[in-house]
Amino acid sequence: MYIGNNHLVIIGWNERVKNLLSCFGESLSLTKIVLIDSTLEETHLLPDHIYFIKGDPQDPEKILITADPDQAEEHADINSILSLIACKGIKPSIYSIVEILTSKHRVNAKHAGADQIIYRSLPISHLMCDKLFSKEMLM
Repeated sequence: MYIGNNHLVIIGWNERVKNLLSCFGESLSLTKIVLIDSTLEETHLLPDHIYFIKGDPQDPEKILITADPDQAEEHADINSILSLIACKGIKPSIYSIVEILTSKHRVNAKHAGADQIIYRSLPISHLMCDKLFSKEMLM
């Protein structure tokens, strides 16, 4: 699993990618790179600044898009919906689960093709309500 942002994703490993990385040399080491490939066996040959994920990016069965905790709720929802649209554009049949933080964007996520929406605020609000009233009843 890779958790991060502001990174370059490279899908597939071949001689062209190897040459591209060597052309950039030191300047590329300042960039976070995630490499996804199912054929590469000798990952110890990769530069240290490359995070490697072994897998086939062409055949995902489902996606789970979570909200970015470093962004305001509105922006996190917008970015989650944009990620969903990009994924559905690549593979319209992919089963998608999307975390949405604000109630107004639940409809937008559904319009964008979300199969399931996790509305994180709702269960927390219910729990807070339950705790509030259970405390009053104890007094």
